[in-house]
Order: sequence, then structure tokens, then C-alpha cells
Amino acid sequence: MVKPTEVSRRQTLLLGAGGLAVFGGGGLSMAGLASADEDPAAIITSIANDAFGLFGQLNGVSNNWSSRRQWAKDVTKARFATKVMGAKAGGVFIKEFDPLKRRTFDVLIEDVVAEFILDIFAVYEPSTTFTVNRVRPNRSNTAIIMESTVVSRGESYKVKWTVIEDEGRGKISDVSIFGLNLVSDFRGAIERSFRDDGAGGVLAMLQDRIKRSQRKYPG
Repeated sequence: MVKPTEVSRRQTLLLGAGGLAVFGGGGLSMAGLASADEDPAAIITSIANDAFGLFGQLNGVSNNWSSRRQWAKDVTKARFATKVMGAKAGGVFIKEFDPLKRRTFDVLIEDVVAEFILDIFAVYEPSTTFTVNRVRPNRSNTAIIMESTVVSRGESYKVKWTVIEDEGRGKISDVSIFGLNLVSDFRGAIERSFRDDGAGGVLAMLQDRIKRSQRKYPG
């Protein structure tokens, strides 16, 4: 096991991401992203490094989560393809949203993802370790999958990250942890809420998720 700070960009590429893995419509390759400091493995290990430095020092010490929440929001805005995630999760249902509700939906999805990231890194502590197990293209060569292991407080967590090319940058489009796939979880919740209360029900469900997380991690 190694701490995140010990996983270099070069090492993550050598762990299995080598060769050309073509992203979707933009046609970007792994080699092209790597030369532009956009290789998927480095994106995720950089996030883990930052989280290790911030969350590892504050978790269990400070009950005010404002700085950690702001970091999660900044990372989500910069490195998560939240509009893509929302479109995949919403499927046919978001076609029924009027323009105002769709804009609100996109904002809420971004906030829910940020709270999810906050919850992931809430387990970090000074002795936490982060190991890259495998980096590979998916079957259709439209995304890169990075499998990792986090060990914290005596527990081991398998985390799978999906990275796509979005607006010319490598961005995370899905995360699986604790047996939960983020986009699939969104999809099920959106479908239930829409069938019960339409677009308004979906927005209310997302707002409720954010409020629950804010109560869990106040500040």
C-alpha cells in the first residue's frame, strides 16, 4: 500500500493505462491526454492527493465541514462531467423538463455529486492509503476505468472511477464505491421521483439529498 502522495503520474500510467485508448467523439487518445497533463490516472490521483492533505488533517479534528465542502464543490465543478452524468441518469425523463427546470436540475446534480465526494473522503485520516490497482479502457474505448483501493480505519474500500473526454478535458463521469454506482443510483431515484411527482418531484428529491448531507456534515 502507498499513500496518495507516493503515486506519481508516471507510475499510474505504467500501472495499465499505456497504449492508445480513444475517447468518444473528440477522438482524444490516452497519449494525447498524457502529454497535456490530462491523463485519467493523474487526474484521479491528484484529487486523492488533495483530499489526503485536507481531509486527513481535519477529519476527526474539526466538526466544521465548510472548507472540505468547498473543496468538494470546486473539484466537482472542475473535474466531474455532471451534465453528462445528469443526462445519463435522467434518460427519457429529463426531456419532460422545461428549460428552467432543466437548468435547476443541472445545478442540483452538481451539488449532489459534490456532497457524494464529500462523503467518500470523510473516511480519510492520516494513516489512510490509496492504491491504484488497474487503469484500462472500457470495452467500447469511449472511457477510461481506474480501479483503486482505499484503506482507512481498518476498512478496505474498492473504488472504481470512470473518466471521459468532456469539453476537451478528462472528467470523471461515474464513481462506484460501497457497492453503489453513482449514476445508476441517480437513475433509479430520478425514475421513482418522476413517476410519483413529475419534474418537480425529481428536483425535490435532489434538494432533499443535499439537505441530508448538509445535516450530516454541517458547516
